[in-house]
Amino acid sequence: MKTSFKLCSTLLWAALGLTYGLQAAEALSPLASGEYLITVSRPGATLNIVSTENDSIVRQCDLGVLPGSGTVVANADTRVAYVLANRFSDVYGVDLDTCEVVFSTQQSEGNVRVKTMASLVLSPDGRTLYTHQNRVRILNDHYELLEPVIAEFATEGGLNTKAQRFIPGPRQITIMDRLENGNLILGGQDVFEMDVESGKYKVLIKSLNHEDPAYAPRDVLSVWPMSSNHNVFTRLYSTARWLGEPGDLNNAEWLWGYERVDLSTGEAASPIFGPLEVALFSGTIRPNHENEMYGVLNFLKAFDIETQSELRSVPVDHSYYTLAFTADGKKLYILGADADIALYDPDTLEKLKNIPLPGDGSLANGVMVRI
Repeated sequence: MKTSFKLCSTLLWAALGLTYGLQAAEALSPLASGEYLITVSRPGATLNIVSTENDSIVRQCDLGVLPGSGTVVANADTRVAYVLANRFSDVYGVDLDTCEVVFSTQQSEGNVRVKTMASLVLSPDGRTLYTHQNRVRILNDHYELLEPVIAEFATEGGLNTKAQRFIPGPRQITIMDRLENGNLILGGQDVFEMDVESGKYKVLIKSLNHEDPAYAPRDVLSVWPMSSNHNVFTRLYSTARWLGEPGDLNNAEWLWGYERVDLSTGEAASPIFGPLEVALFSGTIRPNHENEMYGVLNFLKAFDIETQSELRSVPVDHSYYTLAFTADGKKLYILGADADIALYDPDTLEKLKNIPLPGDGSLANGVMVRI
């Protein structure tokens, strides 16, 4: 009897994951209480746990799989981080104390290939994991495009967990978050809110479909979940305000804005926060300084939202895709794109330290967790 290579590789991964977890559990002690920055780096998929107390890596967990976006979410209560890896297809749950892989799901099945860009989120109680699935059926002579779905997984399902439910959803969703009431926030061409019980969804913020004759169409880069430590879904957009005739690019004011959803109340808005002078890939509000927006790519910039003006700006050593604050707002980490995390003082934008990674962070986000 022939056994498929895919089945063999799945069984081998499960065996290796269990073996590695048992070995790691014997060698590692539980993490001390404190605040940690968690991010993923290549080669492969390595989970890096950084103590914000001494700003150094205290633990690294090698998942032993191919990389993907490296999007990570974490449950502080169970001390498990969930990583989107293996060519944007699979999710692995890693015990932060032992590095044991305690959850996994291979989303592709049979001749249906599934890709998830960076849309990964936990329910408020941590018992359910959601992904947005882009699906295609591979046939002998062509690919059949299938309708996208939100897949729902029980986090207690262990290895090789199957989805317990599929909810039809909108296309081109790249990031997700969730309200405190359990509804999902879906970031794509527009920003949607989905009731997971009924499966119904509505537009909260118009992005691609935003229409205001005073402004150019919005340009949104939607790759990094940014609600860690301030409980607000955030993504940047750029636009132009026409000073003369609509469409006259030579007589326009170029601006940065951000689309935001308060995850405690569901309140949504999309204010302008400053002038557009250089490209930024992502941005976030500084905790305990709700009027300050920080953005990064080749420059690290701080803005005053109320006055729509730039506060501070410094060039950075190389491109960084995303950023994260400690809960008190006193430390700012920038990461992604290369093999380090840089620590900055947000009051002055003085660089304080570089934290080396074993490989580049690429598209991975950084999530803060207190355990």
